[in-house]
Amino acid sequence: MSKDLLLYVYKRVKESGIINKDLIKYLETIFPNKSQDALEVIKRGIKKNIYKPSNRTLWTAMGENDEYLIYPKLYCSCQDFYKNVVVKKKRIFCKHLLAQTICEALNNYHEIEIKDIEFKKFIQELKLKE
Repeated sequence: MSKDLLLYVYKRVKESGIINKDLIKYLETIFPNKSQDALEVIKRGIKKNIYKPSNRTLWTAMGENDEYLIYPKLYCSCQDFYKNVVVKKKRIFCKHLLAQTICEALNNYHEIEIKDIEFKKFIQELKLKE
């Protein structure tokens, strides 16, 4: 369900090419009282980390204090995802997943090439933050 909804958001944003009032109104219907939070995440930044030479890709979102690992339309390493999506089932995705979907549709993200040797180090750093 959440994957389908995020795919729909992706298509809608891709077609319009902008974040407009209609999109924000729609986001409020699917993500009540949280669409502004997703827009704040967009302002802080989404990164697409491409590891070379393997071409392994990891997306990350900047939170207020931490960087979160994202598997697009599926998973985020933030506490809100764990508590409200996985455990309490109050929502079907978090603001970071929504922000990543929008940024990918708009090609509005920072693409960073990193050597494969740094992948393990990055994952270890994420684990230490949990």
